[in-house]
Parts: sequence; C-alpha cells; structure tokens
Amino acid sequence: MKILTPRNNKDYYDYLTGIYGMDEKIVFDRRKFTILSRLDHPILSYEVLEKAAPKRKINPWLWKDKQVPEYEGAKFHCLLEVGLKWFFFEVERYLDNESRLCIDWKLVKGKEISKRQRVGRSPISFIKSYDSYGYYGWNIDLTENERYHKIEVKEEDSISNPILTGTPIPSIIRAEEIYNLLYAYIASLNDKDIVDTRSDIHKAEAAGFDRKTSFRN
Repeated sequence: MKILTPRNNKDYYDYLTGIYGMDEKIVFDRRKFTILSRLDHPILSYEVLEKAAPKRKINPWLWKDKQVPEYEGAKFHCLLEVGLKWFFFEVERYLDNESRLCIDWKLVKGKEISKRQRVGRSPISFIKSYDSYGYYGWNIDLTENERYHKIEVKEEDSISNPILTGTPIPSIIRAEEIYNLLYAYIASLNDKDIVDTRSDIHKAEAAGFDRKTSFRN
C-alpha cells in the first residue's frame, strides 16, 4: 500500500509499507489529517485536577497540565473505524490518591461491518462520541450484536484520517491489524460490481445444463 502523508507526520503502522512492499494500485491519501493527541478533548487532554478524588490505583496513562475538575470520574465512549471494522472504546477519567489525573482506555469490542454500516468519510476515522443500541439496550433483552449493529454519528464528532501516534491506541491495537484493514478496504474500492443480465436459461447453460435435454417435461 502506498501512503500519501507529510514526511513529519507518520503514524505507527506506516513502517509496514517497507515490510509488505508498496503497491502503487492501493493508495491511502492521508495528506489531510488530524493529530489526535493534540485535540482539546477530555479523553485526549491530560490535565491535573485541583479537587481531591477517592483513592484509586495509579494508571500508567498519566499526564499533567491544566485544571478541569468537571471531568472528574467521567466515562466516555468513542469509536475507531478502520476500513470495515469498528473498535469500541470506553475511556474513564479520574484522580488517583495523589490527585493526579488518570485517563484509562479500555477496548470494549471489535466488530466487522459492511460498507453500508460505515459512518466515517475516510478509510480510517475516529469518532469522539456516538449513539448506538449500546446506550439504550442494557436494560432490555438485546443480543450483543444488536447493541453494536447501528451507529449514529454527528458530523462534528467524526475525525477523518487521524494520526493515532501519541494516544493509547497503538498499545491496544497492533499496527499490522490497522494496516491490513486499511489495505483490504482501499483495495475493495477498486472492485466493480458486476450485474448479471443473463436470463435464467443462459445461467443454467453456463452451469452445464443442456438446453434441449435438461428442460424436458
């Protein structure tokens, strides 16, 4: 796969082009991108809270910066769409026993999808917030597949061509999986849908039936 991106903004899976080889027919245009780690968002802004919080175990994802106490103990749900797969995350913000802010990312589920289910505008998209059966179905009798089947996203919550380096995602999803999902999806865009206009008799003949003997009463 050929990845078009500025030289100084590589992502953690880009190195695989040197291992798998560069296929000029499969092109991922990432010249317009967003660096996720620089976004001002509760799940990506690592800030210290002044207010004390109940004692919690120290989480490895710790950062110090500004003061935003309104996000203490909050949980967020976000989504990474890569080709034809969704990765559902739950992100929790809380203070540890030394009043340091912790941002804890957990991969809840990975789900393969069809092209009709996609919600992003680019081969890879990060969804800061979404609505799904998952929010409404915990107290009623829905299967796990039904809870994650339909996703609704507001345009302002969808980020096209995100650079994932600098976030917890590279430690959760292997580079090979991201790369292969992108490759398969972009390759599928080159496929043309073939409409079979043959009659039923012509289809049967192509399958080996003799028109004169096979259709006798």
